[in-house]
Order: sequence, then C-alpha cells, then structure tokens
Amino acid sequence: MKKYIKHWLPEICIAAVALFFFTRELGTFPAAWSDDSLFMIISRAIAEGDGYNLQILGNDWLYPYTLAIGPALTLPVALFIKLFGFSVAVARIPMVIYLIASTITLYLFTERICNRATALWSTLLLVTLSAFVNTGKPVLGEVPAFFFLMLGLHFLTYNLQPTTYNAITIGLLFGLSVMTKLTFGLIYPAIGAAWLYALFTKNKTELHKLTIIGITAVAVYVPWKYLEMSSASGLLKDFAFLAGTEDGTGGLSIVGGDHALLLRPQYLFFEVMLLLGAMGLWLKYKTMNKSVWYISATLIVLFTLYFLLGPGWYRHALLAHLLLIPFAVHAIRQVAPRYIGIGILTFFVLGQAYWQYDYRGSNRSTSGAKAAEYLVQNYSDTPLVIQQANIYVQLPRNDNWVFLTNPILTSRLPKDLITMTNEQRCMGLVRGRTVEDSDDIEVLAGKYVLIEPSKDC
Repeated sequence: MKKYIKHWLPEICIAAVALFFFTRELGTFPAAWSDDSLFMIISRAIAEGDGYNLQILGNDWLYPYTLAIGPALTLPVALFIKLFGFSVAVARIPMVIYLIASTITLYLFTERICNRATALWSTLLLVTLSAFVNTGKPVLGEVPAFFFLMLGLHFLTYNLQPTTYNAITIGLLFGLSVMTKLTFGLIYPAIGAAWLYALFTKNKTELHKLTIIGITAVAVYVPWKYLEMSSASGLLKDFAFLAGTEDGTGGLSIVGGDHALLLRPQYLFFEVMLLLGAMGLWLKYKTMNKSVWYISATLIVLFTLYFLLGPGWYRHALLAHLLLIPFAVHAIRQVAPRYIGIGILTFFVLGQAYWQYDYRGSNRSTSGAKAAEYLVQNYSDTPLVIQQANIYVQLPRNDNWVFLTNPILTSRLPKDLITMTNEQRCMGLVRGRTVEDSDDIEVLAGKYVLIEPSKDC
C-alpha cells in the first residue's frame, strides 16, 4: 500500500491543489455575471418545469439560439437545481465535475502522446491556470466543450478496431463539443485539415476514419441548430456578433487597434505559451499521430486568430492556451537542461497559483447578490423590469418582476420578444449605472440602480 501511494503521490498532490481551486468559494468566486447567469436562468426554468425556455418580458423563447450553448451544459445544471434547489453554488457543482473530467482527460492525453512526467507538469499548469478555473467554475460552455474535444482527441490517438465504431464515437464527442459551445465549431475546419493530409499521403484507413468523424460531428450538431433556428429568426445577426463584425463589437480590435491589451500579464503569458507550444508541436511532428497533430495545430491557429481578430476577450484564446500546454511543457523538457526546465516550469506553476490564490483572475464582487436581497426586502410588491441577469437569477419567482437582457444582447434579439408593453414601460427598471445617471438615483448595491417610471405613467 505504501509503495502504491508513493507511486501516485504526485497525482494525489495535484488533485488536492485542483480541488482547492475548483471548489473555493464556489458560489461567489467568480461572481455571477451576465452569461453565467443567463445560462443558469435557462437551467432553472428546466428544473422548475418551464422547459428549455428563456422568458424575456414575459414572452417565452424556447431553445434560444443566442445562448450559443447546448443541453450538455444546461441539463446537468438543471438536474442539480431540481435535486437540491437553486443557488449559484448548487448550479456550479456540475461545472466542478466538468473541471475534474477535463483535468483527467488532459492528463491521459498528454501521457499518451508524451510521458507521465510531461503529463504531471501539464496537469499542474492546467489546474493553477485562472483562465481555466475561472471559466470552468461558472456555468459556461468552454470547459465542458473542451472536455468533449479532449476526450475525442484522446481516443483518436489509439488505432482501435473496428475503425468505424471508433470514428463514430470520436465524431459524437466532437459534435457534442460544438453543441456545448458554438465557437468550438472550428473543429470542422480542423478535421478538414487532417482529412486533406490523409488524402495527400494516400492513407485510405485514416481518410475513411476522418470522413466518418466529420460526418458524425456534423450530424450530431445540425439537428440541435435546426431546433434553435426554428424557434426564432435572427441567427445570422448572432453569428455576426460572435465574429466581432456587428455594431462595433469587435473586428480587428487587437490587430488593428488595441495593441496595449497584448502587454497585460495574462496575455504576455499566452504569447510565451504560444511560442513554446509551437516549438513543442514541431518537435512532436514525426512521432505523433498525424490526425491528432493536424487537428490540434489547426485549432490552436484558428482560436488564436479568432482571439486576435475579435474584441480581445481572453475566453476566445482559452482553447488555444489549453491545447498548447502539453506541447509547451514538452518543448521545455526537451530543449532546456533538466534543472533549468524544472525551474521554468516551477516558476510558471507558482506564478499562476499565486495569481489565482490572490483572486486576480476574476471579479468577486457581491453587489449582484446584495442588490437581489435589497429588492426582495423592499420591492417584492412592486412591478419591475430587471435588466441584469446576475440579479434576476438570484431572485425568487415573483409575478411582479420580468426579465430583460442587457442592452448589447437585447439589440440582437427578435423584436417581438423585447418590445415592452405600455404597462411594462411604466414599471421600474433595474440596471447598471451609467455616466448619464444623476447623483440622486436610487442605488441598490454597487453599480446597480433602480430607475423610477417616467412621470407620464
């Protein structure tokens, strides 16, 4: 038993670090915010018997396309809410499970393509990375989608027989990845890159497998997207927003303008990982499964471009960063002398761990929860339109209150859902404070305010 524990002691220590960061202040850090809360609203509606439904100003919107996520995210959250009642912490328990599953999968994948030592360092870099933890704890699609993607890539490293069943399984996982987070649709051109290499090298077995993987991945996702499209029009406008080309929401904001953003510590670290990871990919080219290599390399390139050409949100670069980790560690361990390599990796791990431990990775404001508490205590009998998802999701059900999405999201939604009735125009409005607001406006908590109805009502 002692020998067994000694052998697995590094994994046990990493698991302890991971569980600490994954569960620390689960309901409050990161603070509930717009997207996180919007997805919790959907899951809560499912748990309370309202269906896959987003109610906006009292109007039902079934299977809303604007979420860009799918049931692999919302249904597990709905199940926990159904079993234990709603709280932000309860809604995030399935996310902790996804974090753990993603960590294990990355470990197994890295051990498979490299070795155990590289897998240990890669996993330690993963669980101390604030971008991974603080995107994984909230109810967001990136980390669950990463789990399905990595599991598919892990299976692809094996030459399992029969090939067709293996390919269908991998395609199913890739399709679930896209369904869970729309931006992971970049997996399709990545599969295409691997398919072209197999075609060029006349590898008929791999060509057959990749063809089945691609068809299955599309077949899994298309019915879900059709269901979303059938519920309301406006999907193309939503795609334009995701691409950063609509209403000044993005479009070359870094490449063409905000270069200073790239000098922030977290962005500089990504640039270092990009350089090291590219070196690691080059070093692994000859010995690595070519389909896995081309899919991984293409995804890293595409997500990096997506980040650079968009509004500069780090979440857009997250998948590239996560995929780079095993290759960056491999490069350091291959190129640097042993103890220098260990020193570099230790510096990275300790720097990340301190950044995360010191709450620098995300907002931990309690203003949303305090505003919700203030409304319950003082306005339970008052008709209100609440334009803050992070406040609305923490309120009990109340027929006097209706939800309206934030102004940026509202501008992209179908008009029939967001048009206020005369009665709603004469209701108080809960929203974030703006520079135009007067000093005597009623502050609920932090930046959240209550706007009284106009005097014409």
